[in-house]
Amino acid sequence: MYQNSNCKLQAHRGVSTDAPENTMAAFREAVRQGYEIIEFDPKFTKDNICVVLHDKTLNRTGRICGKELEQEALRITDVTFSELSEIDVGEWFAPEFTGEHIPTLAQVLDYMRYVGIEAKIDNCVRKFTEEQIDKVFDIVEQHGDTTQVGFTAADMPLLRRYAERFPNAPLHYDGPVSAEALDELASFSEGHPTTVWMRMANDLTAWNKTPAVTREYAEMIKSRFSLGLWILSTDEEMQQALQFAPDVVETTGGIKPSDC
Repeated sequence: MYQNSNCKLQAHRGVSTDAPENTMAAFREAVRQGYEIIEFDPKFTKDNICVVLHDKTLNRTGRICGKELEQEALRITDVTFSELSEIDVGEWFAPEFTGEHIPTLAQVLDYMRYVGIEAKIDNCVRKFTEEQIDKVFDIVEQHGDTTQVGFTAADMPLLRRYAERFPNAPLHYDGPVSAEALDELASFSEGHPTTVWMRMANDLTAWNKTPAVTREYAEMIKSRFSLGLWILSTDEEMQQALQFAPDVVETTGGIKPSDC
């Protein structure tokens, strides 16, 4: 919880201010600091292994023997899982994280189930093939606590599909907010902890063209669901966000839990 509030904090790609994003180091740091939810991004390799990585390419965070990758745009879909063993994704962030590698979705969910923290799968799943979506769901069933693995989607049919597969799983909707959309969400979310997400108007969300949160939107959402706000970096931004009484706030790690 954030200081003097009932607002949960969600670690964006783990505590990505303090450790390399989407690595086990960032996830362990989120647990150590007391975040209540960890968000992360699944991707598939060339040989269809589901791993955790944000970018479509490995160039920004990947290094081999301390050097940037030679190929200008090395896509994760062009690399087999065994080839990933050569790629370090910690050293780019700081030397002490040398040796961090891209984890599999199964490894991440095993860890989060063990420590008892809620996981939140990013909405990039919508870009997967039908076979890959089924594989993600199978991995959740095999490796996660299905009452603690949340799924994010702007696509209502996809979110409904997850809800039907996992009857008590957390649901996260991040599509356009309207009375009609909330009615549709209500039609299949009974029994699921359900959060509707809106962006705060700031530099980190400026790329997104959906409307930013307002008091009207916040009241509409909170009358039926939990309200989530993304992505905040500072305590000053958090003070602005608290006027909307959010239930969850996503942060890169600049905002710390009260017990940190």
